[in-house]
Amino acid sequence: MTSTLDNSQWPLASLLVSQKHQVIYTPIAKNANTTLKRMFVRLSGHPRSEEMLHGDVHTYLTSNPTGLSLCDYSPEDATQILNDSNYFRFIVLREPLHRAVSGYVEKFIINPTPSGTPGEPGVVIRSVIDWVYENRGETPDYNRSITFEEFVNYLSRNEDRNLDTHFKSQESYFDQQSFDFIGTVERMDLMAKALKSQFGQKVKMEHRNRVSRRRPLLRRHGQGNLLPAQLRMRRTLPHADELLTDELTEQLKNRFAADLELWEKASP
Repeated sequence: MTSTLDNSQWPLASLLVSQKHQVIYTPIAKNANTTLKRMFVRLSGHPRSEEMLHGDVHTYLTSNPTGLSLCDYSPEDATQILNDSNYFRFIVLREPLHRAVSGYVEKFIINPTPSGTPGEPGVVIRSVIDWVYENRGETPDYNRSITFEEFVNYLSRNEDRNLDTHFKSQESYFDQQSFDFIGTVERMDLMAKALKSQFGQKVKMEHRNRVSRRRPLLRRHGQGNLLPAQLRMRRTLPHADELLTDELTEQLKNRFAADLELWEKASP
């Protein structure tokens, strides 16, 4: 007898479901999450799809019962959906080192205070900053924040269960599920082809939350020891090869070795 799953907890609570098309999508933070959720809502043909897409799709899906989120269902119904072999399950991976850089740039440099009280960072990064300073025996300095080097050290020394979803390994999303299609952010065209037959329509994607950057004339390497305030003062946001040193690259490769293997297998 199959045990009933708790679809109110991560990662099951984040899954999107189209019962009409029998498709299940497992979103991963920092993996074109906004773009793919908007795509899924549009393809679903939900009668309130335009309303959902008018504003923040993440907030709408978590605040309103639409039948598109697995957490909208009872645990029994959610378990039945997840165990139904007729459903097509897909997930989209991203090169792990670039994902780690993207997480740092977005959360620490671009938008460090969503939902944070004045003078304090948002919940996503506060625990990271607290951990870094506490491990040095110092009082957290939210104005200073942390460098990319300190962020990588945090990732290397903490297990997935202690990380926010933006920083958890991609491997952790495979613990309770298997997938019919594993795509990559770098080859979204392959995912679009795979989904076309499932939804019976051409798959079009908007590209949301892309970081707008002007390409610098000269890349300045070794910027991983600069603070967010220093990086904000630059004319362009840092690229991965400006933040990643050989040492940091090795740390991230060791921490996300399983992610790299999954991504390499998924890439053509």
